Amino acid sequence: MPIPASIISAGFISLITSVPTSIAKELIQGLKYDLPAKDASLRKLIPQKLISFDDAVRETLADEEAALDDQDWGYSPEVRNRWKPGYGYYPKNAGCTVSTPASAATLWHVVQQIGGEQGYFYGNALWKTRALLDDLVGNKVTYGRPQRETLALGDMIDGWRVIKLEPEKQLTLLFGMKAPGLGRLSFTIHDSGNLRSLDVRAWWHPAGFSGLLYWFAMMPAHLFIFKGMAQTISTCAYRLDKNSPKKPEQSS
Repeated sequence: MPIPASIISAGFISLITSVPTSIAKELIQGLKYDLPAKDASLRKLIPQKLISFDDAVRETLADEEAALDDQDWGYSPEVRNRWKPGYGYYPKNAGCTVSTPASAATLWHVVQQIGGEQGYFYGNALWKTRALLDDLVGNKVTYGRPQRETLALGDMIDGWRVIKLEPEKQLTLLFGMKAPGLGRLSFTIHDSGNLRSLDVRAWWHPAGFSGLLYWFAMMPAHLFIFKGMAQTISTCAYRLDKNSPKKPEQSS
């Protein structure tokens, strides 16, 4: 069965821009309708305040800046300082979600050890190579992490900065390496009762076409590295829970 041209076009737009496929699809499908040049009848049916193109651009840029002041970015002032108007409003993302019987508290404990003895839990050679490349282009990476087991806002981990800490729920690291765009890496824990879910995900706002090229250059690693990280974290947490001494039951 042939794939509709609108779906192919929407996929292509999403590939070469940061526009999500769902929005691109609606834009493409809207092209098949002929709208009259005189829109008086349409405006009568659907009253609305129209604005000029210049005003629309100004409002859009203002909305983009306002979008940075949200919980996803931890309301970090550094994010606002590094944001540029040319960055894609809609981020690309890649990651993996796993289910585990490990407790949220233990998952959170393991996640906070990132950059320590176990490195990044999976594909450590790739993470080190990326940091070395950053050194080569003149963006000096601050290697290491705090000696303590717990993290705090502002902590640096091999060029990543902690911008959000929500105990037993989410850790977010700001991408600090040199690249065309702005990104973050998040570890999200959700407790659904009998099981917990752990999501490890990278978010990337590309700076134009070069930012998209960078994202797709990293895609081969993204296909397996986040899955490996999520599985390793959940396995470590499960083993810690299994080997920890059980609390004696209180007699009534």
